Amino acid sequence: MARIALTGITLAIGGTAQDCSTTIGTVGGYAVIVASALPGLGITLTSSYLAAMIGDIAASHLASVPGGPPIIDQHVLPGDQPGQTHAQTCLLDHVAELRDTLDAFSAAAALVTADIADVALQQAQRAWRDDDAPPA
Repeated sequence: MARIALTGITLAIGGTAQDCSTTIGTVGGYAVIVASALPGLGITLTSSYLAAMIGDIAASHLASVPGGPPIIDQHVLPGDQPGQTHAQTCLLDHVAELRDTLDAFSAAAALVTADIADVALQQAQRAWRDDDAPPA
């Protein structure tokens, strides 16, 4: 499995930046796994995506938050994402899910923001090694 540590993802709660690390990896040409940890908050999110590169993408998310049971969420992403590659679509969905998780577990009045720099989207593309690149 190829695994890339991503840079350029910024999360903030009430304007205060949060320490966060995110990796993206692939299993063959059809599965993408994105994982984020916020050690200062004790929150992790692991997202798995499965698709044949054409058509819809099945997404599953597992969030772990302090003081609560693990939270599982599943949904389907529409297949045609204009301007985005498969890996970029998965990364954007993961960060949106992470923002929603933080929003649900932060103070009600605190605004949660997530920013993804172009460099993170470019790095996501390198998750496939040459020997297990997605099918054309």
